[in-house]
Amino acid sequence: MNHFWRLLWKETRELLRPRYLLPILMIPIIFLALGQGMGGIDDAASGQPTIGIINEDGGEYGELVNDTLSRNASVVYYAESGDPASAIETVSERGGDALLVIPEGFTERIRDRTAGSVGVHSVVRSLSLSGITSSAQIDGQIQRAGTVLTLNVTGTTPAMLDPIRPAYTTYIEERTVETSPGALSGSFATQFIFIPVVIMFVIIFSGQMVINSMGAEKENKTLETLLTMPVKRSTIVAAKLIGSASIGLLGAALYTISIYYYQSSFTDGGASAALSLGIWDYAIVGVSLFLSLVGVLAFALVLGVFADDRQGAQMLLFPISILAIVPMFATMFTDVARLSLPIRAVLLAIPFTHPAIAPKRLLLNDTMMVFGGIVYQAIFAAAMIWLAIRVFNSDRLVTGSSGQLGRLLSRLQS
Repeated sequence: MNHFWRLLWKETRELLRPRYLLPILMIPIIFLALGQGMGGIDDAASGQPTIGIINEDGGEYGELVNDTLSRNASVVYYAESGDPASAIETVSERGGDALLVIPEGFTERIRDRTAGSVGVHSVVRSLSLSGITSSAQIDGQIQRAGTVLTLNVTGTTPAMLDPIRPAYTTYIEERTVETSPGALSGSFATQFIFIPVVIMFVIIFSGQMVINSMGAEKENKTLETLLTMPVKRSTIVAAKLIGSASIGLLGAALYTISIYYYQSSFTDGGASAALSLGIWDYAIVGVSLFLSLVGVLAFALVLGVFADDRQGAQMLLFPISILAIVPMFATMFTDVARLSLPIRAVLLAIPFTHPAIAPKRLLLNDTMMVFGGIVYQAIFAAAMIWLAIRVFNSDRLVTGSSGQLGRLLSRLQS
């Protein structure tokens, strides 16, 4: 047992090096920053815009538009005449995003039952989501001013202006949601589109971590030395797997927390709240992700046996990458449950598909597919662990005789 703990400490210390640990920590940090950024954009979109106003029209309808804009926006510049080009510079210096110009004759045009124009001079400080959010705010304020103007000119009421109020009831498989399909689709895409991408990177980084470690040991001849020591090879495999799995467990916990934080930035009501998962749902996703990590670590350990050096280990990552990328694209753009039976069978046979589809299936209360996937992942992980023990117990690591599979993998590295 003393040998086991020494080997476990060696493997864990090896995998805790920055070159292995930083890629695992990078994705949760990115996801946390993404959730923070998305939440900040939502807050900015719901806030008041900062604008300037030039009201060249002295009529009642020009004043009505001016009053409506002033009540619903932060006005940092106001004038009854002036050059828009110089005025927008002043507005920008004061932190404003746009200058609205109500031209002379605006009231007369409205009285003549024709549309009146309002000049909008916008400042876009960056071509990004946060930089363009202000444009949507300005458009919303102009529409609001137009509604107020219509109510005053026509003498109608808001209910008469918008006489039909649809009451949506959307049925998703066995679930009923009181929201429109468009809002549901947009919220779903925003919250769940990145999860398969995260799963892909988790699988690839985890496999790369173990394969690179094995490649380094093969290159430095430390693995052969270890195999000649009076230590059971099953102990060596157990130490490598438990050391890798402990790092995998840390990664699964970090990824689950980051996914939860990312999605919680959208669940403020409406469609987002209808698509939110509970804490136990996230725990189930975490279990599925952890089993995938154990499976890919054991699989990578088997592949790492055939690595000649670190460069060859990178090439052996190719099978794992394919098995991670295929489910990513399939689950991002399709619903696995709705695919034809042969295609669905192929995708579900890939163990890394199940953590990617787990949030979506839990959202639809399809627990049978999720728990079935967890059982399948556990079987796959156990099979890979058994295979790793078989490979380490054989003479292939010492004699170099690896059979037809070894020759095939050697060609892949050349």
